[in-house]
Amino acid sequence: MEYAIKLMLKEDNTIFFGPGVRDLLSQIDNLGSVKDAAEELGLSYSKAWVMIKNVESIYKAPIVERVQGGKCGGSSHLSRDGKLLLEKYKVFSTRVESAISAIFDEVFSEE
Repeated sequence: MEYAIKLMLKEDNTIFFGPGVRDLLSQIDNLGSVKDAAEELGLSYSKAWVMIKNVESIYKAPIVERVQGGKCGGSSHLSRDGKLLLEKYKVFSTRVESAISAIFDEVFSEE
């Protein structure tokens, strides 16, 4: 037997951060591009920006910063606030997973 959890952050009953946004921001951080990150995750470019804007409107801070293109094209990267939010979510998720795993093992262990 196993368990599954989906950890999400919300404000005023509006979910604004969860595994999907975590993955998107991680890919933006890795690839330096919203377009490439969206493509990697099977999202449309516009859907990726809707997700980003949703987080920014609730978090009240820019999460992704764009550098306009030129001959070499543009890029995107996480802002300082974006990196901080992503890191806090990862730490929170890890700690929640650890606690839930221990509780699951205690409750469902074979005696």
